[in-house]
Amino acid sequence: MSNPVTEFDFRAPEFRNARVEDYERRRDGKIVRKDRWEEGVRRIAGIVGLSSRSGFEVDDVVEAVADLVRRAAKSGVAPVLRDRSNED
Repeated sequence: MSNPVTEFDFRAPEFRNARVEDYERRRDGKIVRKDRWEEGVRRIAGIVGLSSRSGFEVDDVVEAVADLVRRAAKSGVAPVLRDRSNED
């Protein structure tokens, strides 16, 4: 990484109490939390009704979202879900 995060980057109010080791710099230069994907999946899991207390896997979240989209598509509310399982 040619442009590492420094303590100076944390002078902004949103980083005032941040720990440097919890952040990284994206390719576009923005400083972001390293756990942002995990936190995003947890938020989506909550939205679709999965409980972190009972435990879930990422595939459970994906399937719950796919099921939600399929049900919405059947009701005419959302477009049909494309199968992207073979795409990389």
